[in-house]
Amino acid sequence: MMLTRFQNKPMKIPLIFILFISLTVNLFAKTDKYRVIWNSSPESCATIGWCKIDGLGAKVHYGEAEIVNQENIYPLQKEVDRKTFHLDLKSRFARLEGLKPDTVYAFIIKDSNSESKKFTFKTAIGDPGKFSFVAGGDSRNNREARKNANRAVSKIRPMFVCFGGDMISTPTTKNWSQWLDDWQLTTGKDGRMVPIIAARGNHEGAWDVHRLFDTPRPEDYYALDFGKKFMRVYTLNSCIVRAGAQGEWITKDLSENKDVKWKIAHYHHPFRPHHKGKKEQDTQYKAWANNFYKYGMNLVIECDSHVVKRTWPVRPSNDPGNDQGFIRDDKNGITFIGEGCWGAPLRSNDDDKKWTRASASFNQVNWICVTPEKLFVRSVKVDNIAKAKSIDPTKPFELPEGMETWKPETGEVVDVFPRKKSKPEKP
Repeated sequence: MMLTRFQNKPMKIPLIFILFISLTVNLFAKTDKYRVIWNSSPESCATIGWCKIDGLGAKVHYGEAEIVNQENIYPLQKEVDRKTFHLDLKSRFARLEGLKPDTVYAFIIKDSNSESKKFTFKTAIGDPGKFSFVAGGDSRNNREARKNANRAVSKIRPMFVCFGGDMISTPTTKNWSQWLDDWQLTTGKDGRMVPIIAARGNHEGAWDVHRLFDTPRPEDYYALDFGKKFMRVYTLNSCIVRAGAQGEWITKDLSENKDVKWKIAHYHHPFRPHHKGKKEQDTQYKAWANNFYKYGMNLVIECDSHVVKRTWPVRPSNDPGNDQGFIRDDKNGITFIGEGCWGAPLRSNDDDKKWTRASASFNQVNWICVTPEKLFVRSVKVDNIAKAKSIDPTKPFELPEGMETWKPETGEVVDVFPRKKSKPEKP
């Protein structure tokens, strides 16, 4: 009798359940692995990247966050500019242009059957000013350490991240999928995303960075200008020929930008590694070192060795007292920091030089604060980052409660000052 009554009403629960599932599918995004990328004019442009699961006709709906929050509308739309299918990952890129400098933008991604949650990002400064960025690399293998470093980014809330390669151990769909999923931890709880400036390491495939981060050229070397000649960031590729076309390009670009106040370079392989198991990069030294010095490079961020290092200011030299082609020059040298430790297996810092300021081995990210007077660098330890509070936006350079930094005997903070301008060459 009860069985008959139950069989006479079989459709009510299934229909409600089907309706619930249908609504749920439409509410939750069928896009994922979001990233904001800087590869052109960061004060007025940004590339929104994501991976497609399904759906058609995806667009980025965006606008100034203040307008979006007040009027609850996204006044602008941008269709997909580039599609890639790489290692079974369907990446989509929408290149936003004509943005206002130093402005927070909000966006969502909508396609035929889904809508992402709301994200925000901030464009770069349009004039000289104060800001910070995070730099590092080598995040392969140890996911928990990598996640902690990503969480550190979300709490520091820098203007951008320079990532120096070796994001993954081998270029597989699984590894890249996990890396991109973990990158979401760099996004703040309020949806603020941090733009990435991506470089290639030796563990990436030749096409990985170009196809997953929409870099301006397949060779993955390029430069970005900040604040009208205030700072220029060079992304170099130490996994291809350092001289040749790349060497000609950077020499020309450096010579044409002598009047830029701060010049920063980041790439994967260090000139002189601080781990004995790593090869000295003599070819790279010959291709880049002298021009770095000649044209006023201020700070260089290297990776690959899975140790922590910082140097005194140095210049390339074979004069007596040099160590592996560099000699300390506190008045007009280049400062080098590195070498990785975003989650890759840690190694021994067993190859210090005469000009090494300090070295160690721990999971870390480099936090670089930029002012018109100087740059100053801290190494943030990330293993206990869960205990740290986020940066107070009204005090963007002040270390928040619970955030640990490296404090070697030579000092917690590395100051980098403007270098002297090169003397004009005699005709």
